[in-house]
Amino acid sequence: MTREVMERTVEEAVLLQDEKSIWLCVMCNSCSERCQLGVDPALVITLLRQAAAQVGNRPQHFVDEAKLFQASGLSFPNTGMTRKLRKELGLPELCVSQMAIEDVQSIIKRTSMGRVKIE
Repeated sequence: MTREVMERTVEEAVLLQDEKSIWLCVMCNSCSERCQLGVDPALVITLLRQAAAQVGNRPQHFVDEAKLFQASGLSFPNTGMTRKLRKELGLPELCVSQMAIEDVQSIIKRTSMGRVKIE
């Protein structure tokens, strides 16, 4: 998948509004670590994802995660199960201050994430 995306990118044959394969990458960076040509495919996929998201191509679960992150400062729901597991592991409860949430919102507005419509 990575090689095919890279080849199509070089040929300028990636249609950002329709491209689905860029969302299949798990961003493990092994392609970039192994590349004998010194290319950074993980960075290329990241940039393709940013551009695709700006034209409305993004999986719904990413949109949902972005909304949660913007509202709570967390990228996952703090459910009863999460609290139970954290307690069992001896970890403190998750508590994100209002100031931290406001900082997250400010950072979002000032970065490329703020240019992606999540509504």
